[in-house]
Amino acid sequence: MKFKIDKFNYNSLPGLIDVLKKNKTEKIEIELTENIDNLPRFSEIMFFVYNLLDQEIFFQVWLKNFPFCVLNSESIDHIFIDNKYKGEKDKVCKKCFWSNKCSGFPKGYFNKYDSKEVCCLPDVPWEVMIEVEPKCNFKCKFCFNNISFSKENRDIKRFSTNYVKKIIDNIVKANIKIIRFTGGEPLLRKDIFELIKYAKDKGLETRLNTNCSLINSKNIDKFKDIVDNILIPIESNSEKKEAKITGYNFSLKKKVEAINLLKDIGIPKIRIGTVATKDNILNFDKLAKFVFNLPIDEWELYRPILVSKKDNLNSKLIKILVDKIINLRKKINKPVFIANALPFCSIKNLNKINSVSKGALFDDGHTRLAIDPRNFVKPHYFMDENIGDPLNILNAWQNSFMKKMRNLEYLPKECKNCNFIYKCRGGSRQIAKMAFGDYNKLDPLANIKNYAKS
Repeated sequence: MKFKIDKFNYNSLPGLIDVLKKNKTEKIEIELTENIDNLPRFSEIMFFVYNLLDQEIFFQVWLKNFPFCVLNSESIDHIFIDNKYKGEKDKVCKKCFWSNKCSGFPKGYFNKYDSKEVCCLPDVPWEVMIEVEPKCNFKCKFCFNNISFSKENRDIKRFSTNYVKKIIDNIVKANIKIIRFTGGEPLLRKDIFELIKYAKDKGLETRLNTNCSLINSKNIDKFKDIVDNILIPIESNSEKKEAKITGYNFSLKKKVEAINLLKDIGIPKIRIGTVATKDNILNFDKLAKFVFNLPIDEWELYRPILVSKKDNLNSKLIKILVDKIINLRKKINKPVFIANALPFCSIKNLNKINSVSKGALFDDGHTRLAIDPRNFVKPHYFMDENIGDPLNILNAWQNSFMKKMRNLEYLPKECKNCNFIYKCRGGSRQIAKMAFGDYNKLDPLANIKNYAKS
């Protein structure tokens, strides 16, 4: 179904939602009228557009030739660009992160209104993740570190306090807004609170990944007002299973206690991360009930990272997981999603994965960079491509390898005409490399038969 928005009909979009559901419409394509006299401002229509986007678990929603900067970063995957379309851009658009992908505003828009809605996103990483501590008191078998800096052991000297502060200074200078402290287990550092506060005082959004084993009533107040976002792994709703997975007795109990303490001091966002193993997918309903009985804000699930040439998932399990997430979303009002790269064509209904997945946006260096204890700047935790100097993040960001990755030059030829190309990005380029020795190969979970029907 196609719908052309003008200044007379955009407020009818809420009523259209019921019609689409009733008719079981699979896809709707929204575009603006070509009649310049009837062209509405984007600021007038976006409230109604977002209402429509909220229904993506029921039908595909495509925004044809919309400029990227009128949408938030969580919604730009809905933009569909007609290659023949050429809009107009402001002079600042050349410096935007999305400059090469965005088609601009409708011709005549700036003359009719103005260019105040142009919001240039700086061409810098959205986030930098620093693995400040190589050691960990857990022994999780699927830990990213095992295929990165700790392949042999964790006997790596940690960064000094002053060196981490220099990295933070460079992140601030580069106009990057988010920093994440991770490891290993970052709380093993005695100076971790000093470092987080240093970043917070510099105006950064501070995120922390921790296994919670070292959080207790004696140190909980140290987190207050300096940690904005905390990610905690929970791999089971069973104490026995969690201990077996982590190699740490009573690890689940410690996590639950820590979550309650963190909530009590007002941490703005508490997230749970879970690896989508076969056991967790088949036990999804019980695990979901356990997770959302905790005072948390988000639950994200991860495709297991390939450690051999045989992937840990298959199409049947992925379909079960996607359907379970969709059903859960209909019942609760909290975000639940697949957080890492998974090819949408791994199941027949590509829109279903699109509706519950972050795609590959946060993997492979598309929007973030990582710094590991070897003094590497990497595209992602488990990508062993040393692309630069931690004290010159922007230079690493503009590395030729990174530019090729962000410009989708490593995308398999079979993926180039897919409507989901922007968000899916061919699944994981790193897992393709691990499985077949080449970043340009298909993700091992991709199924081109499904793509051909998309």
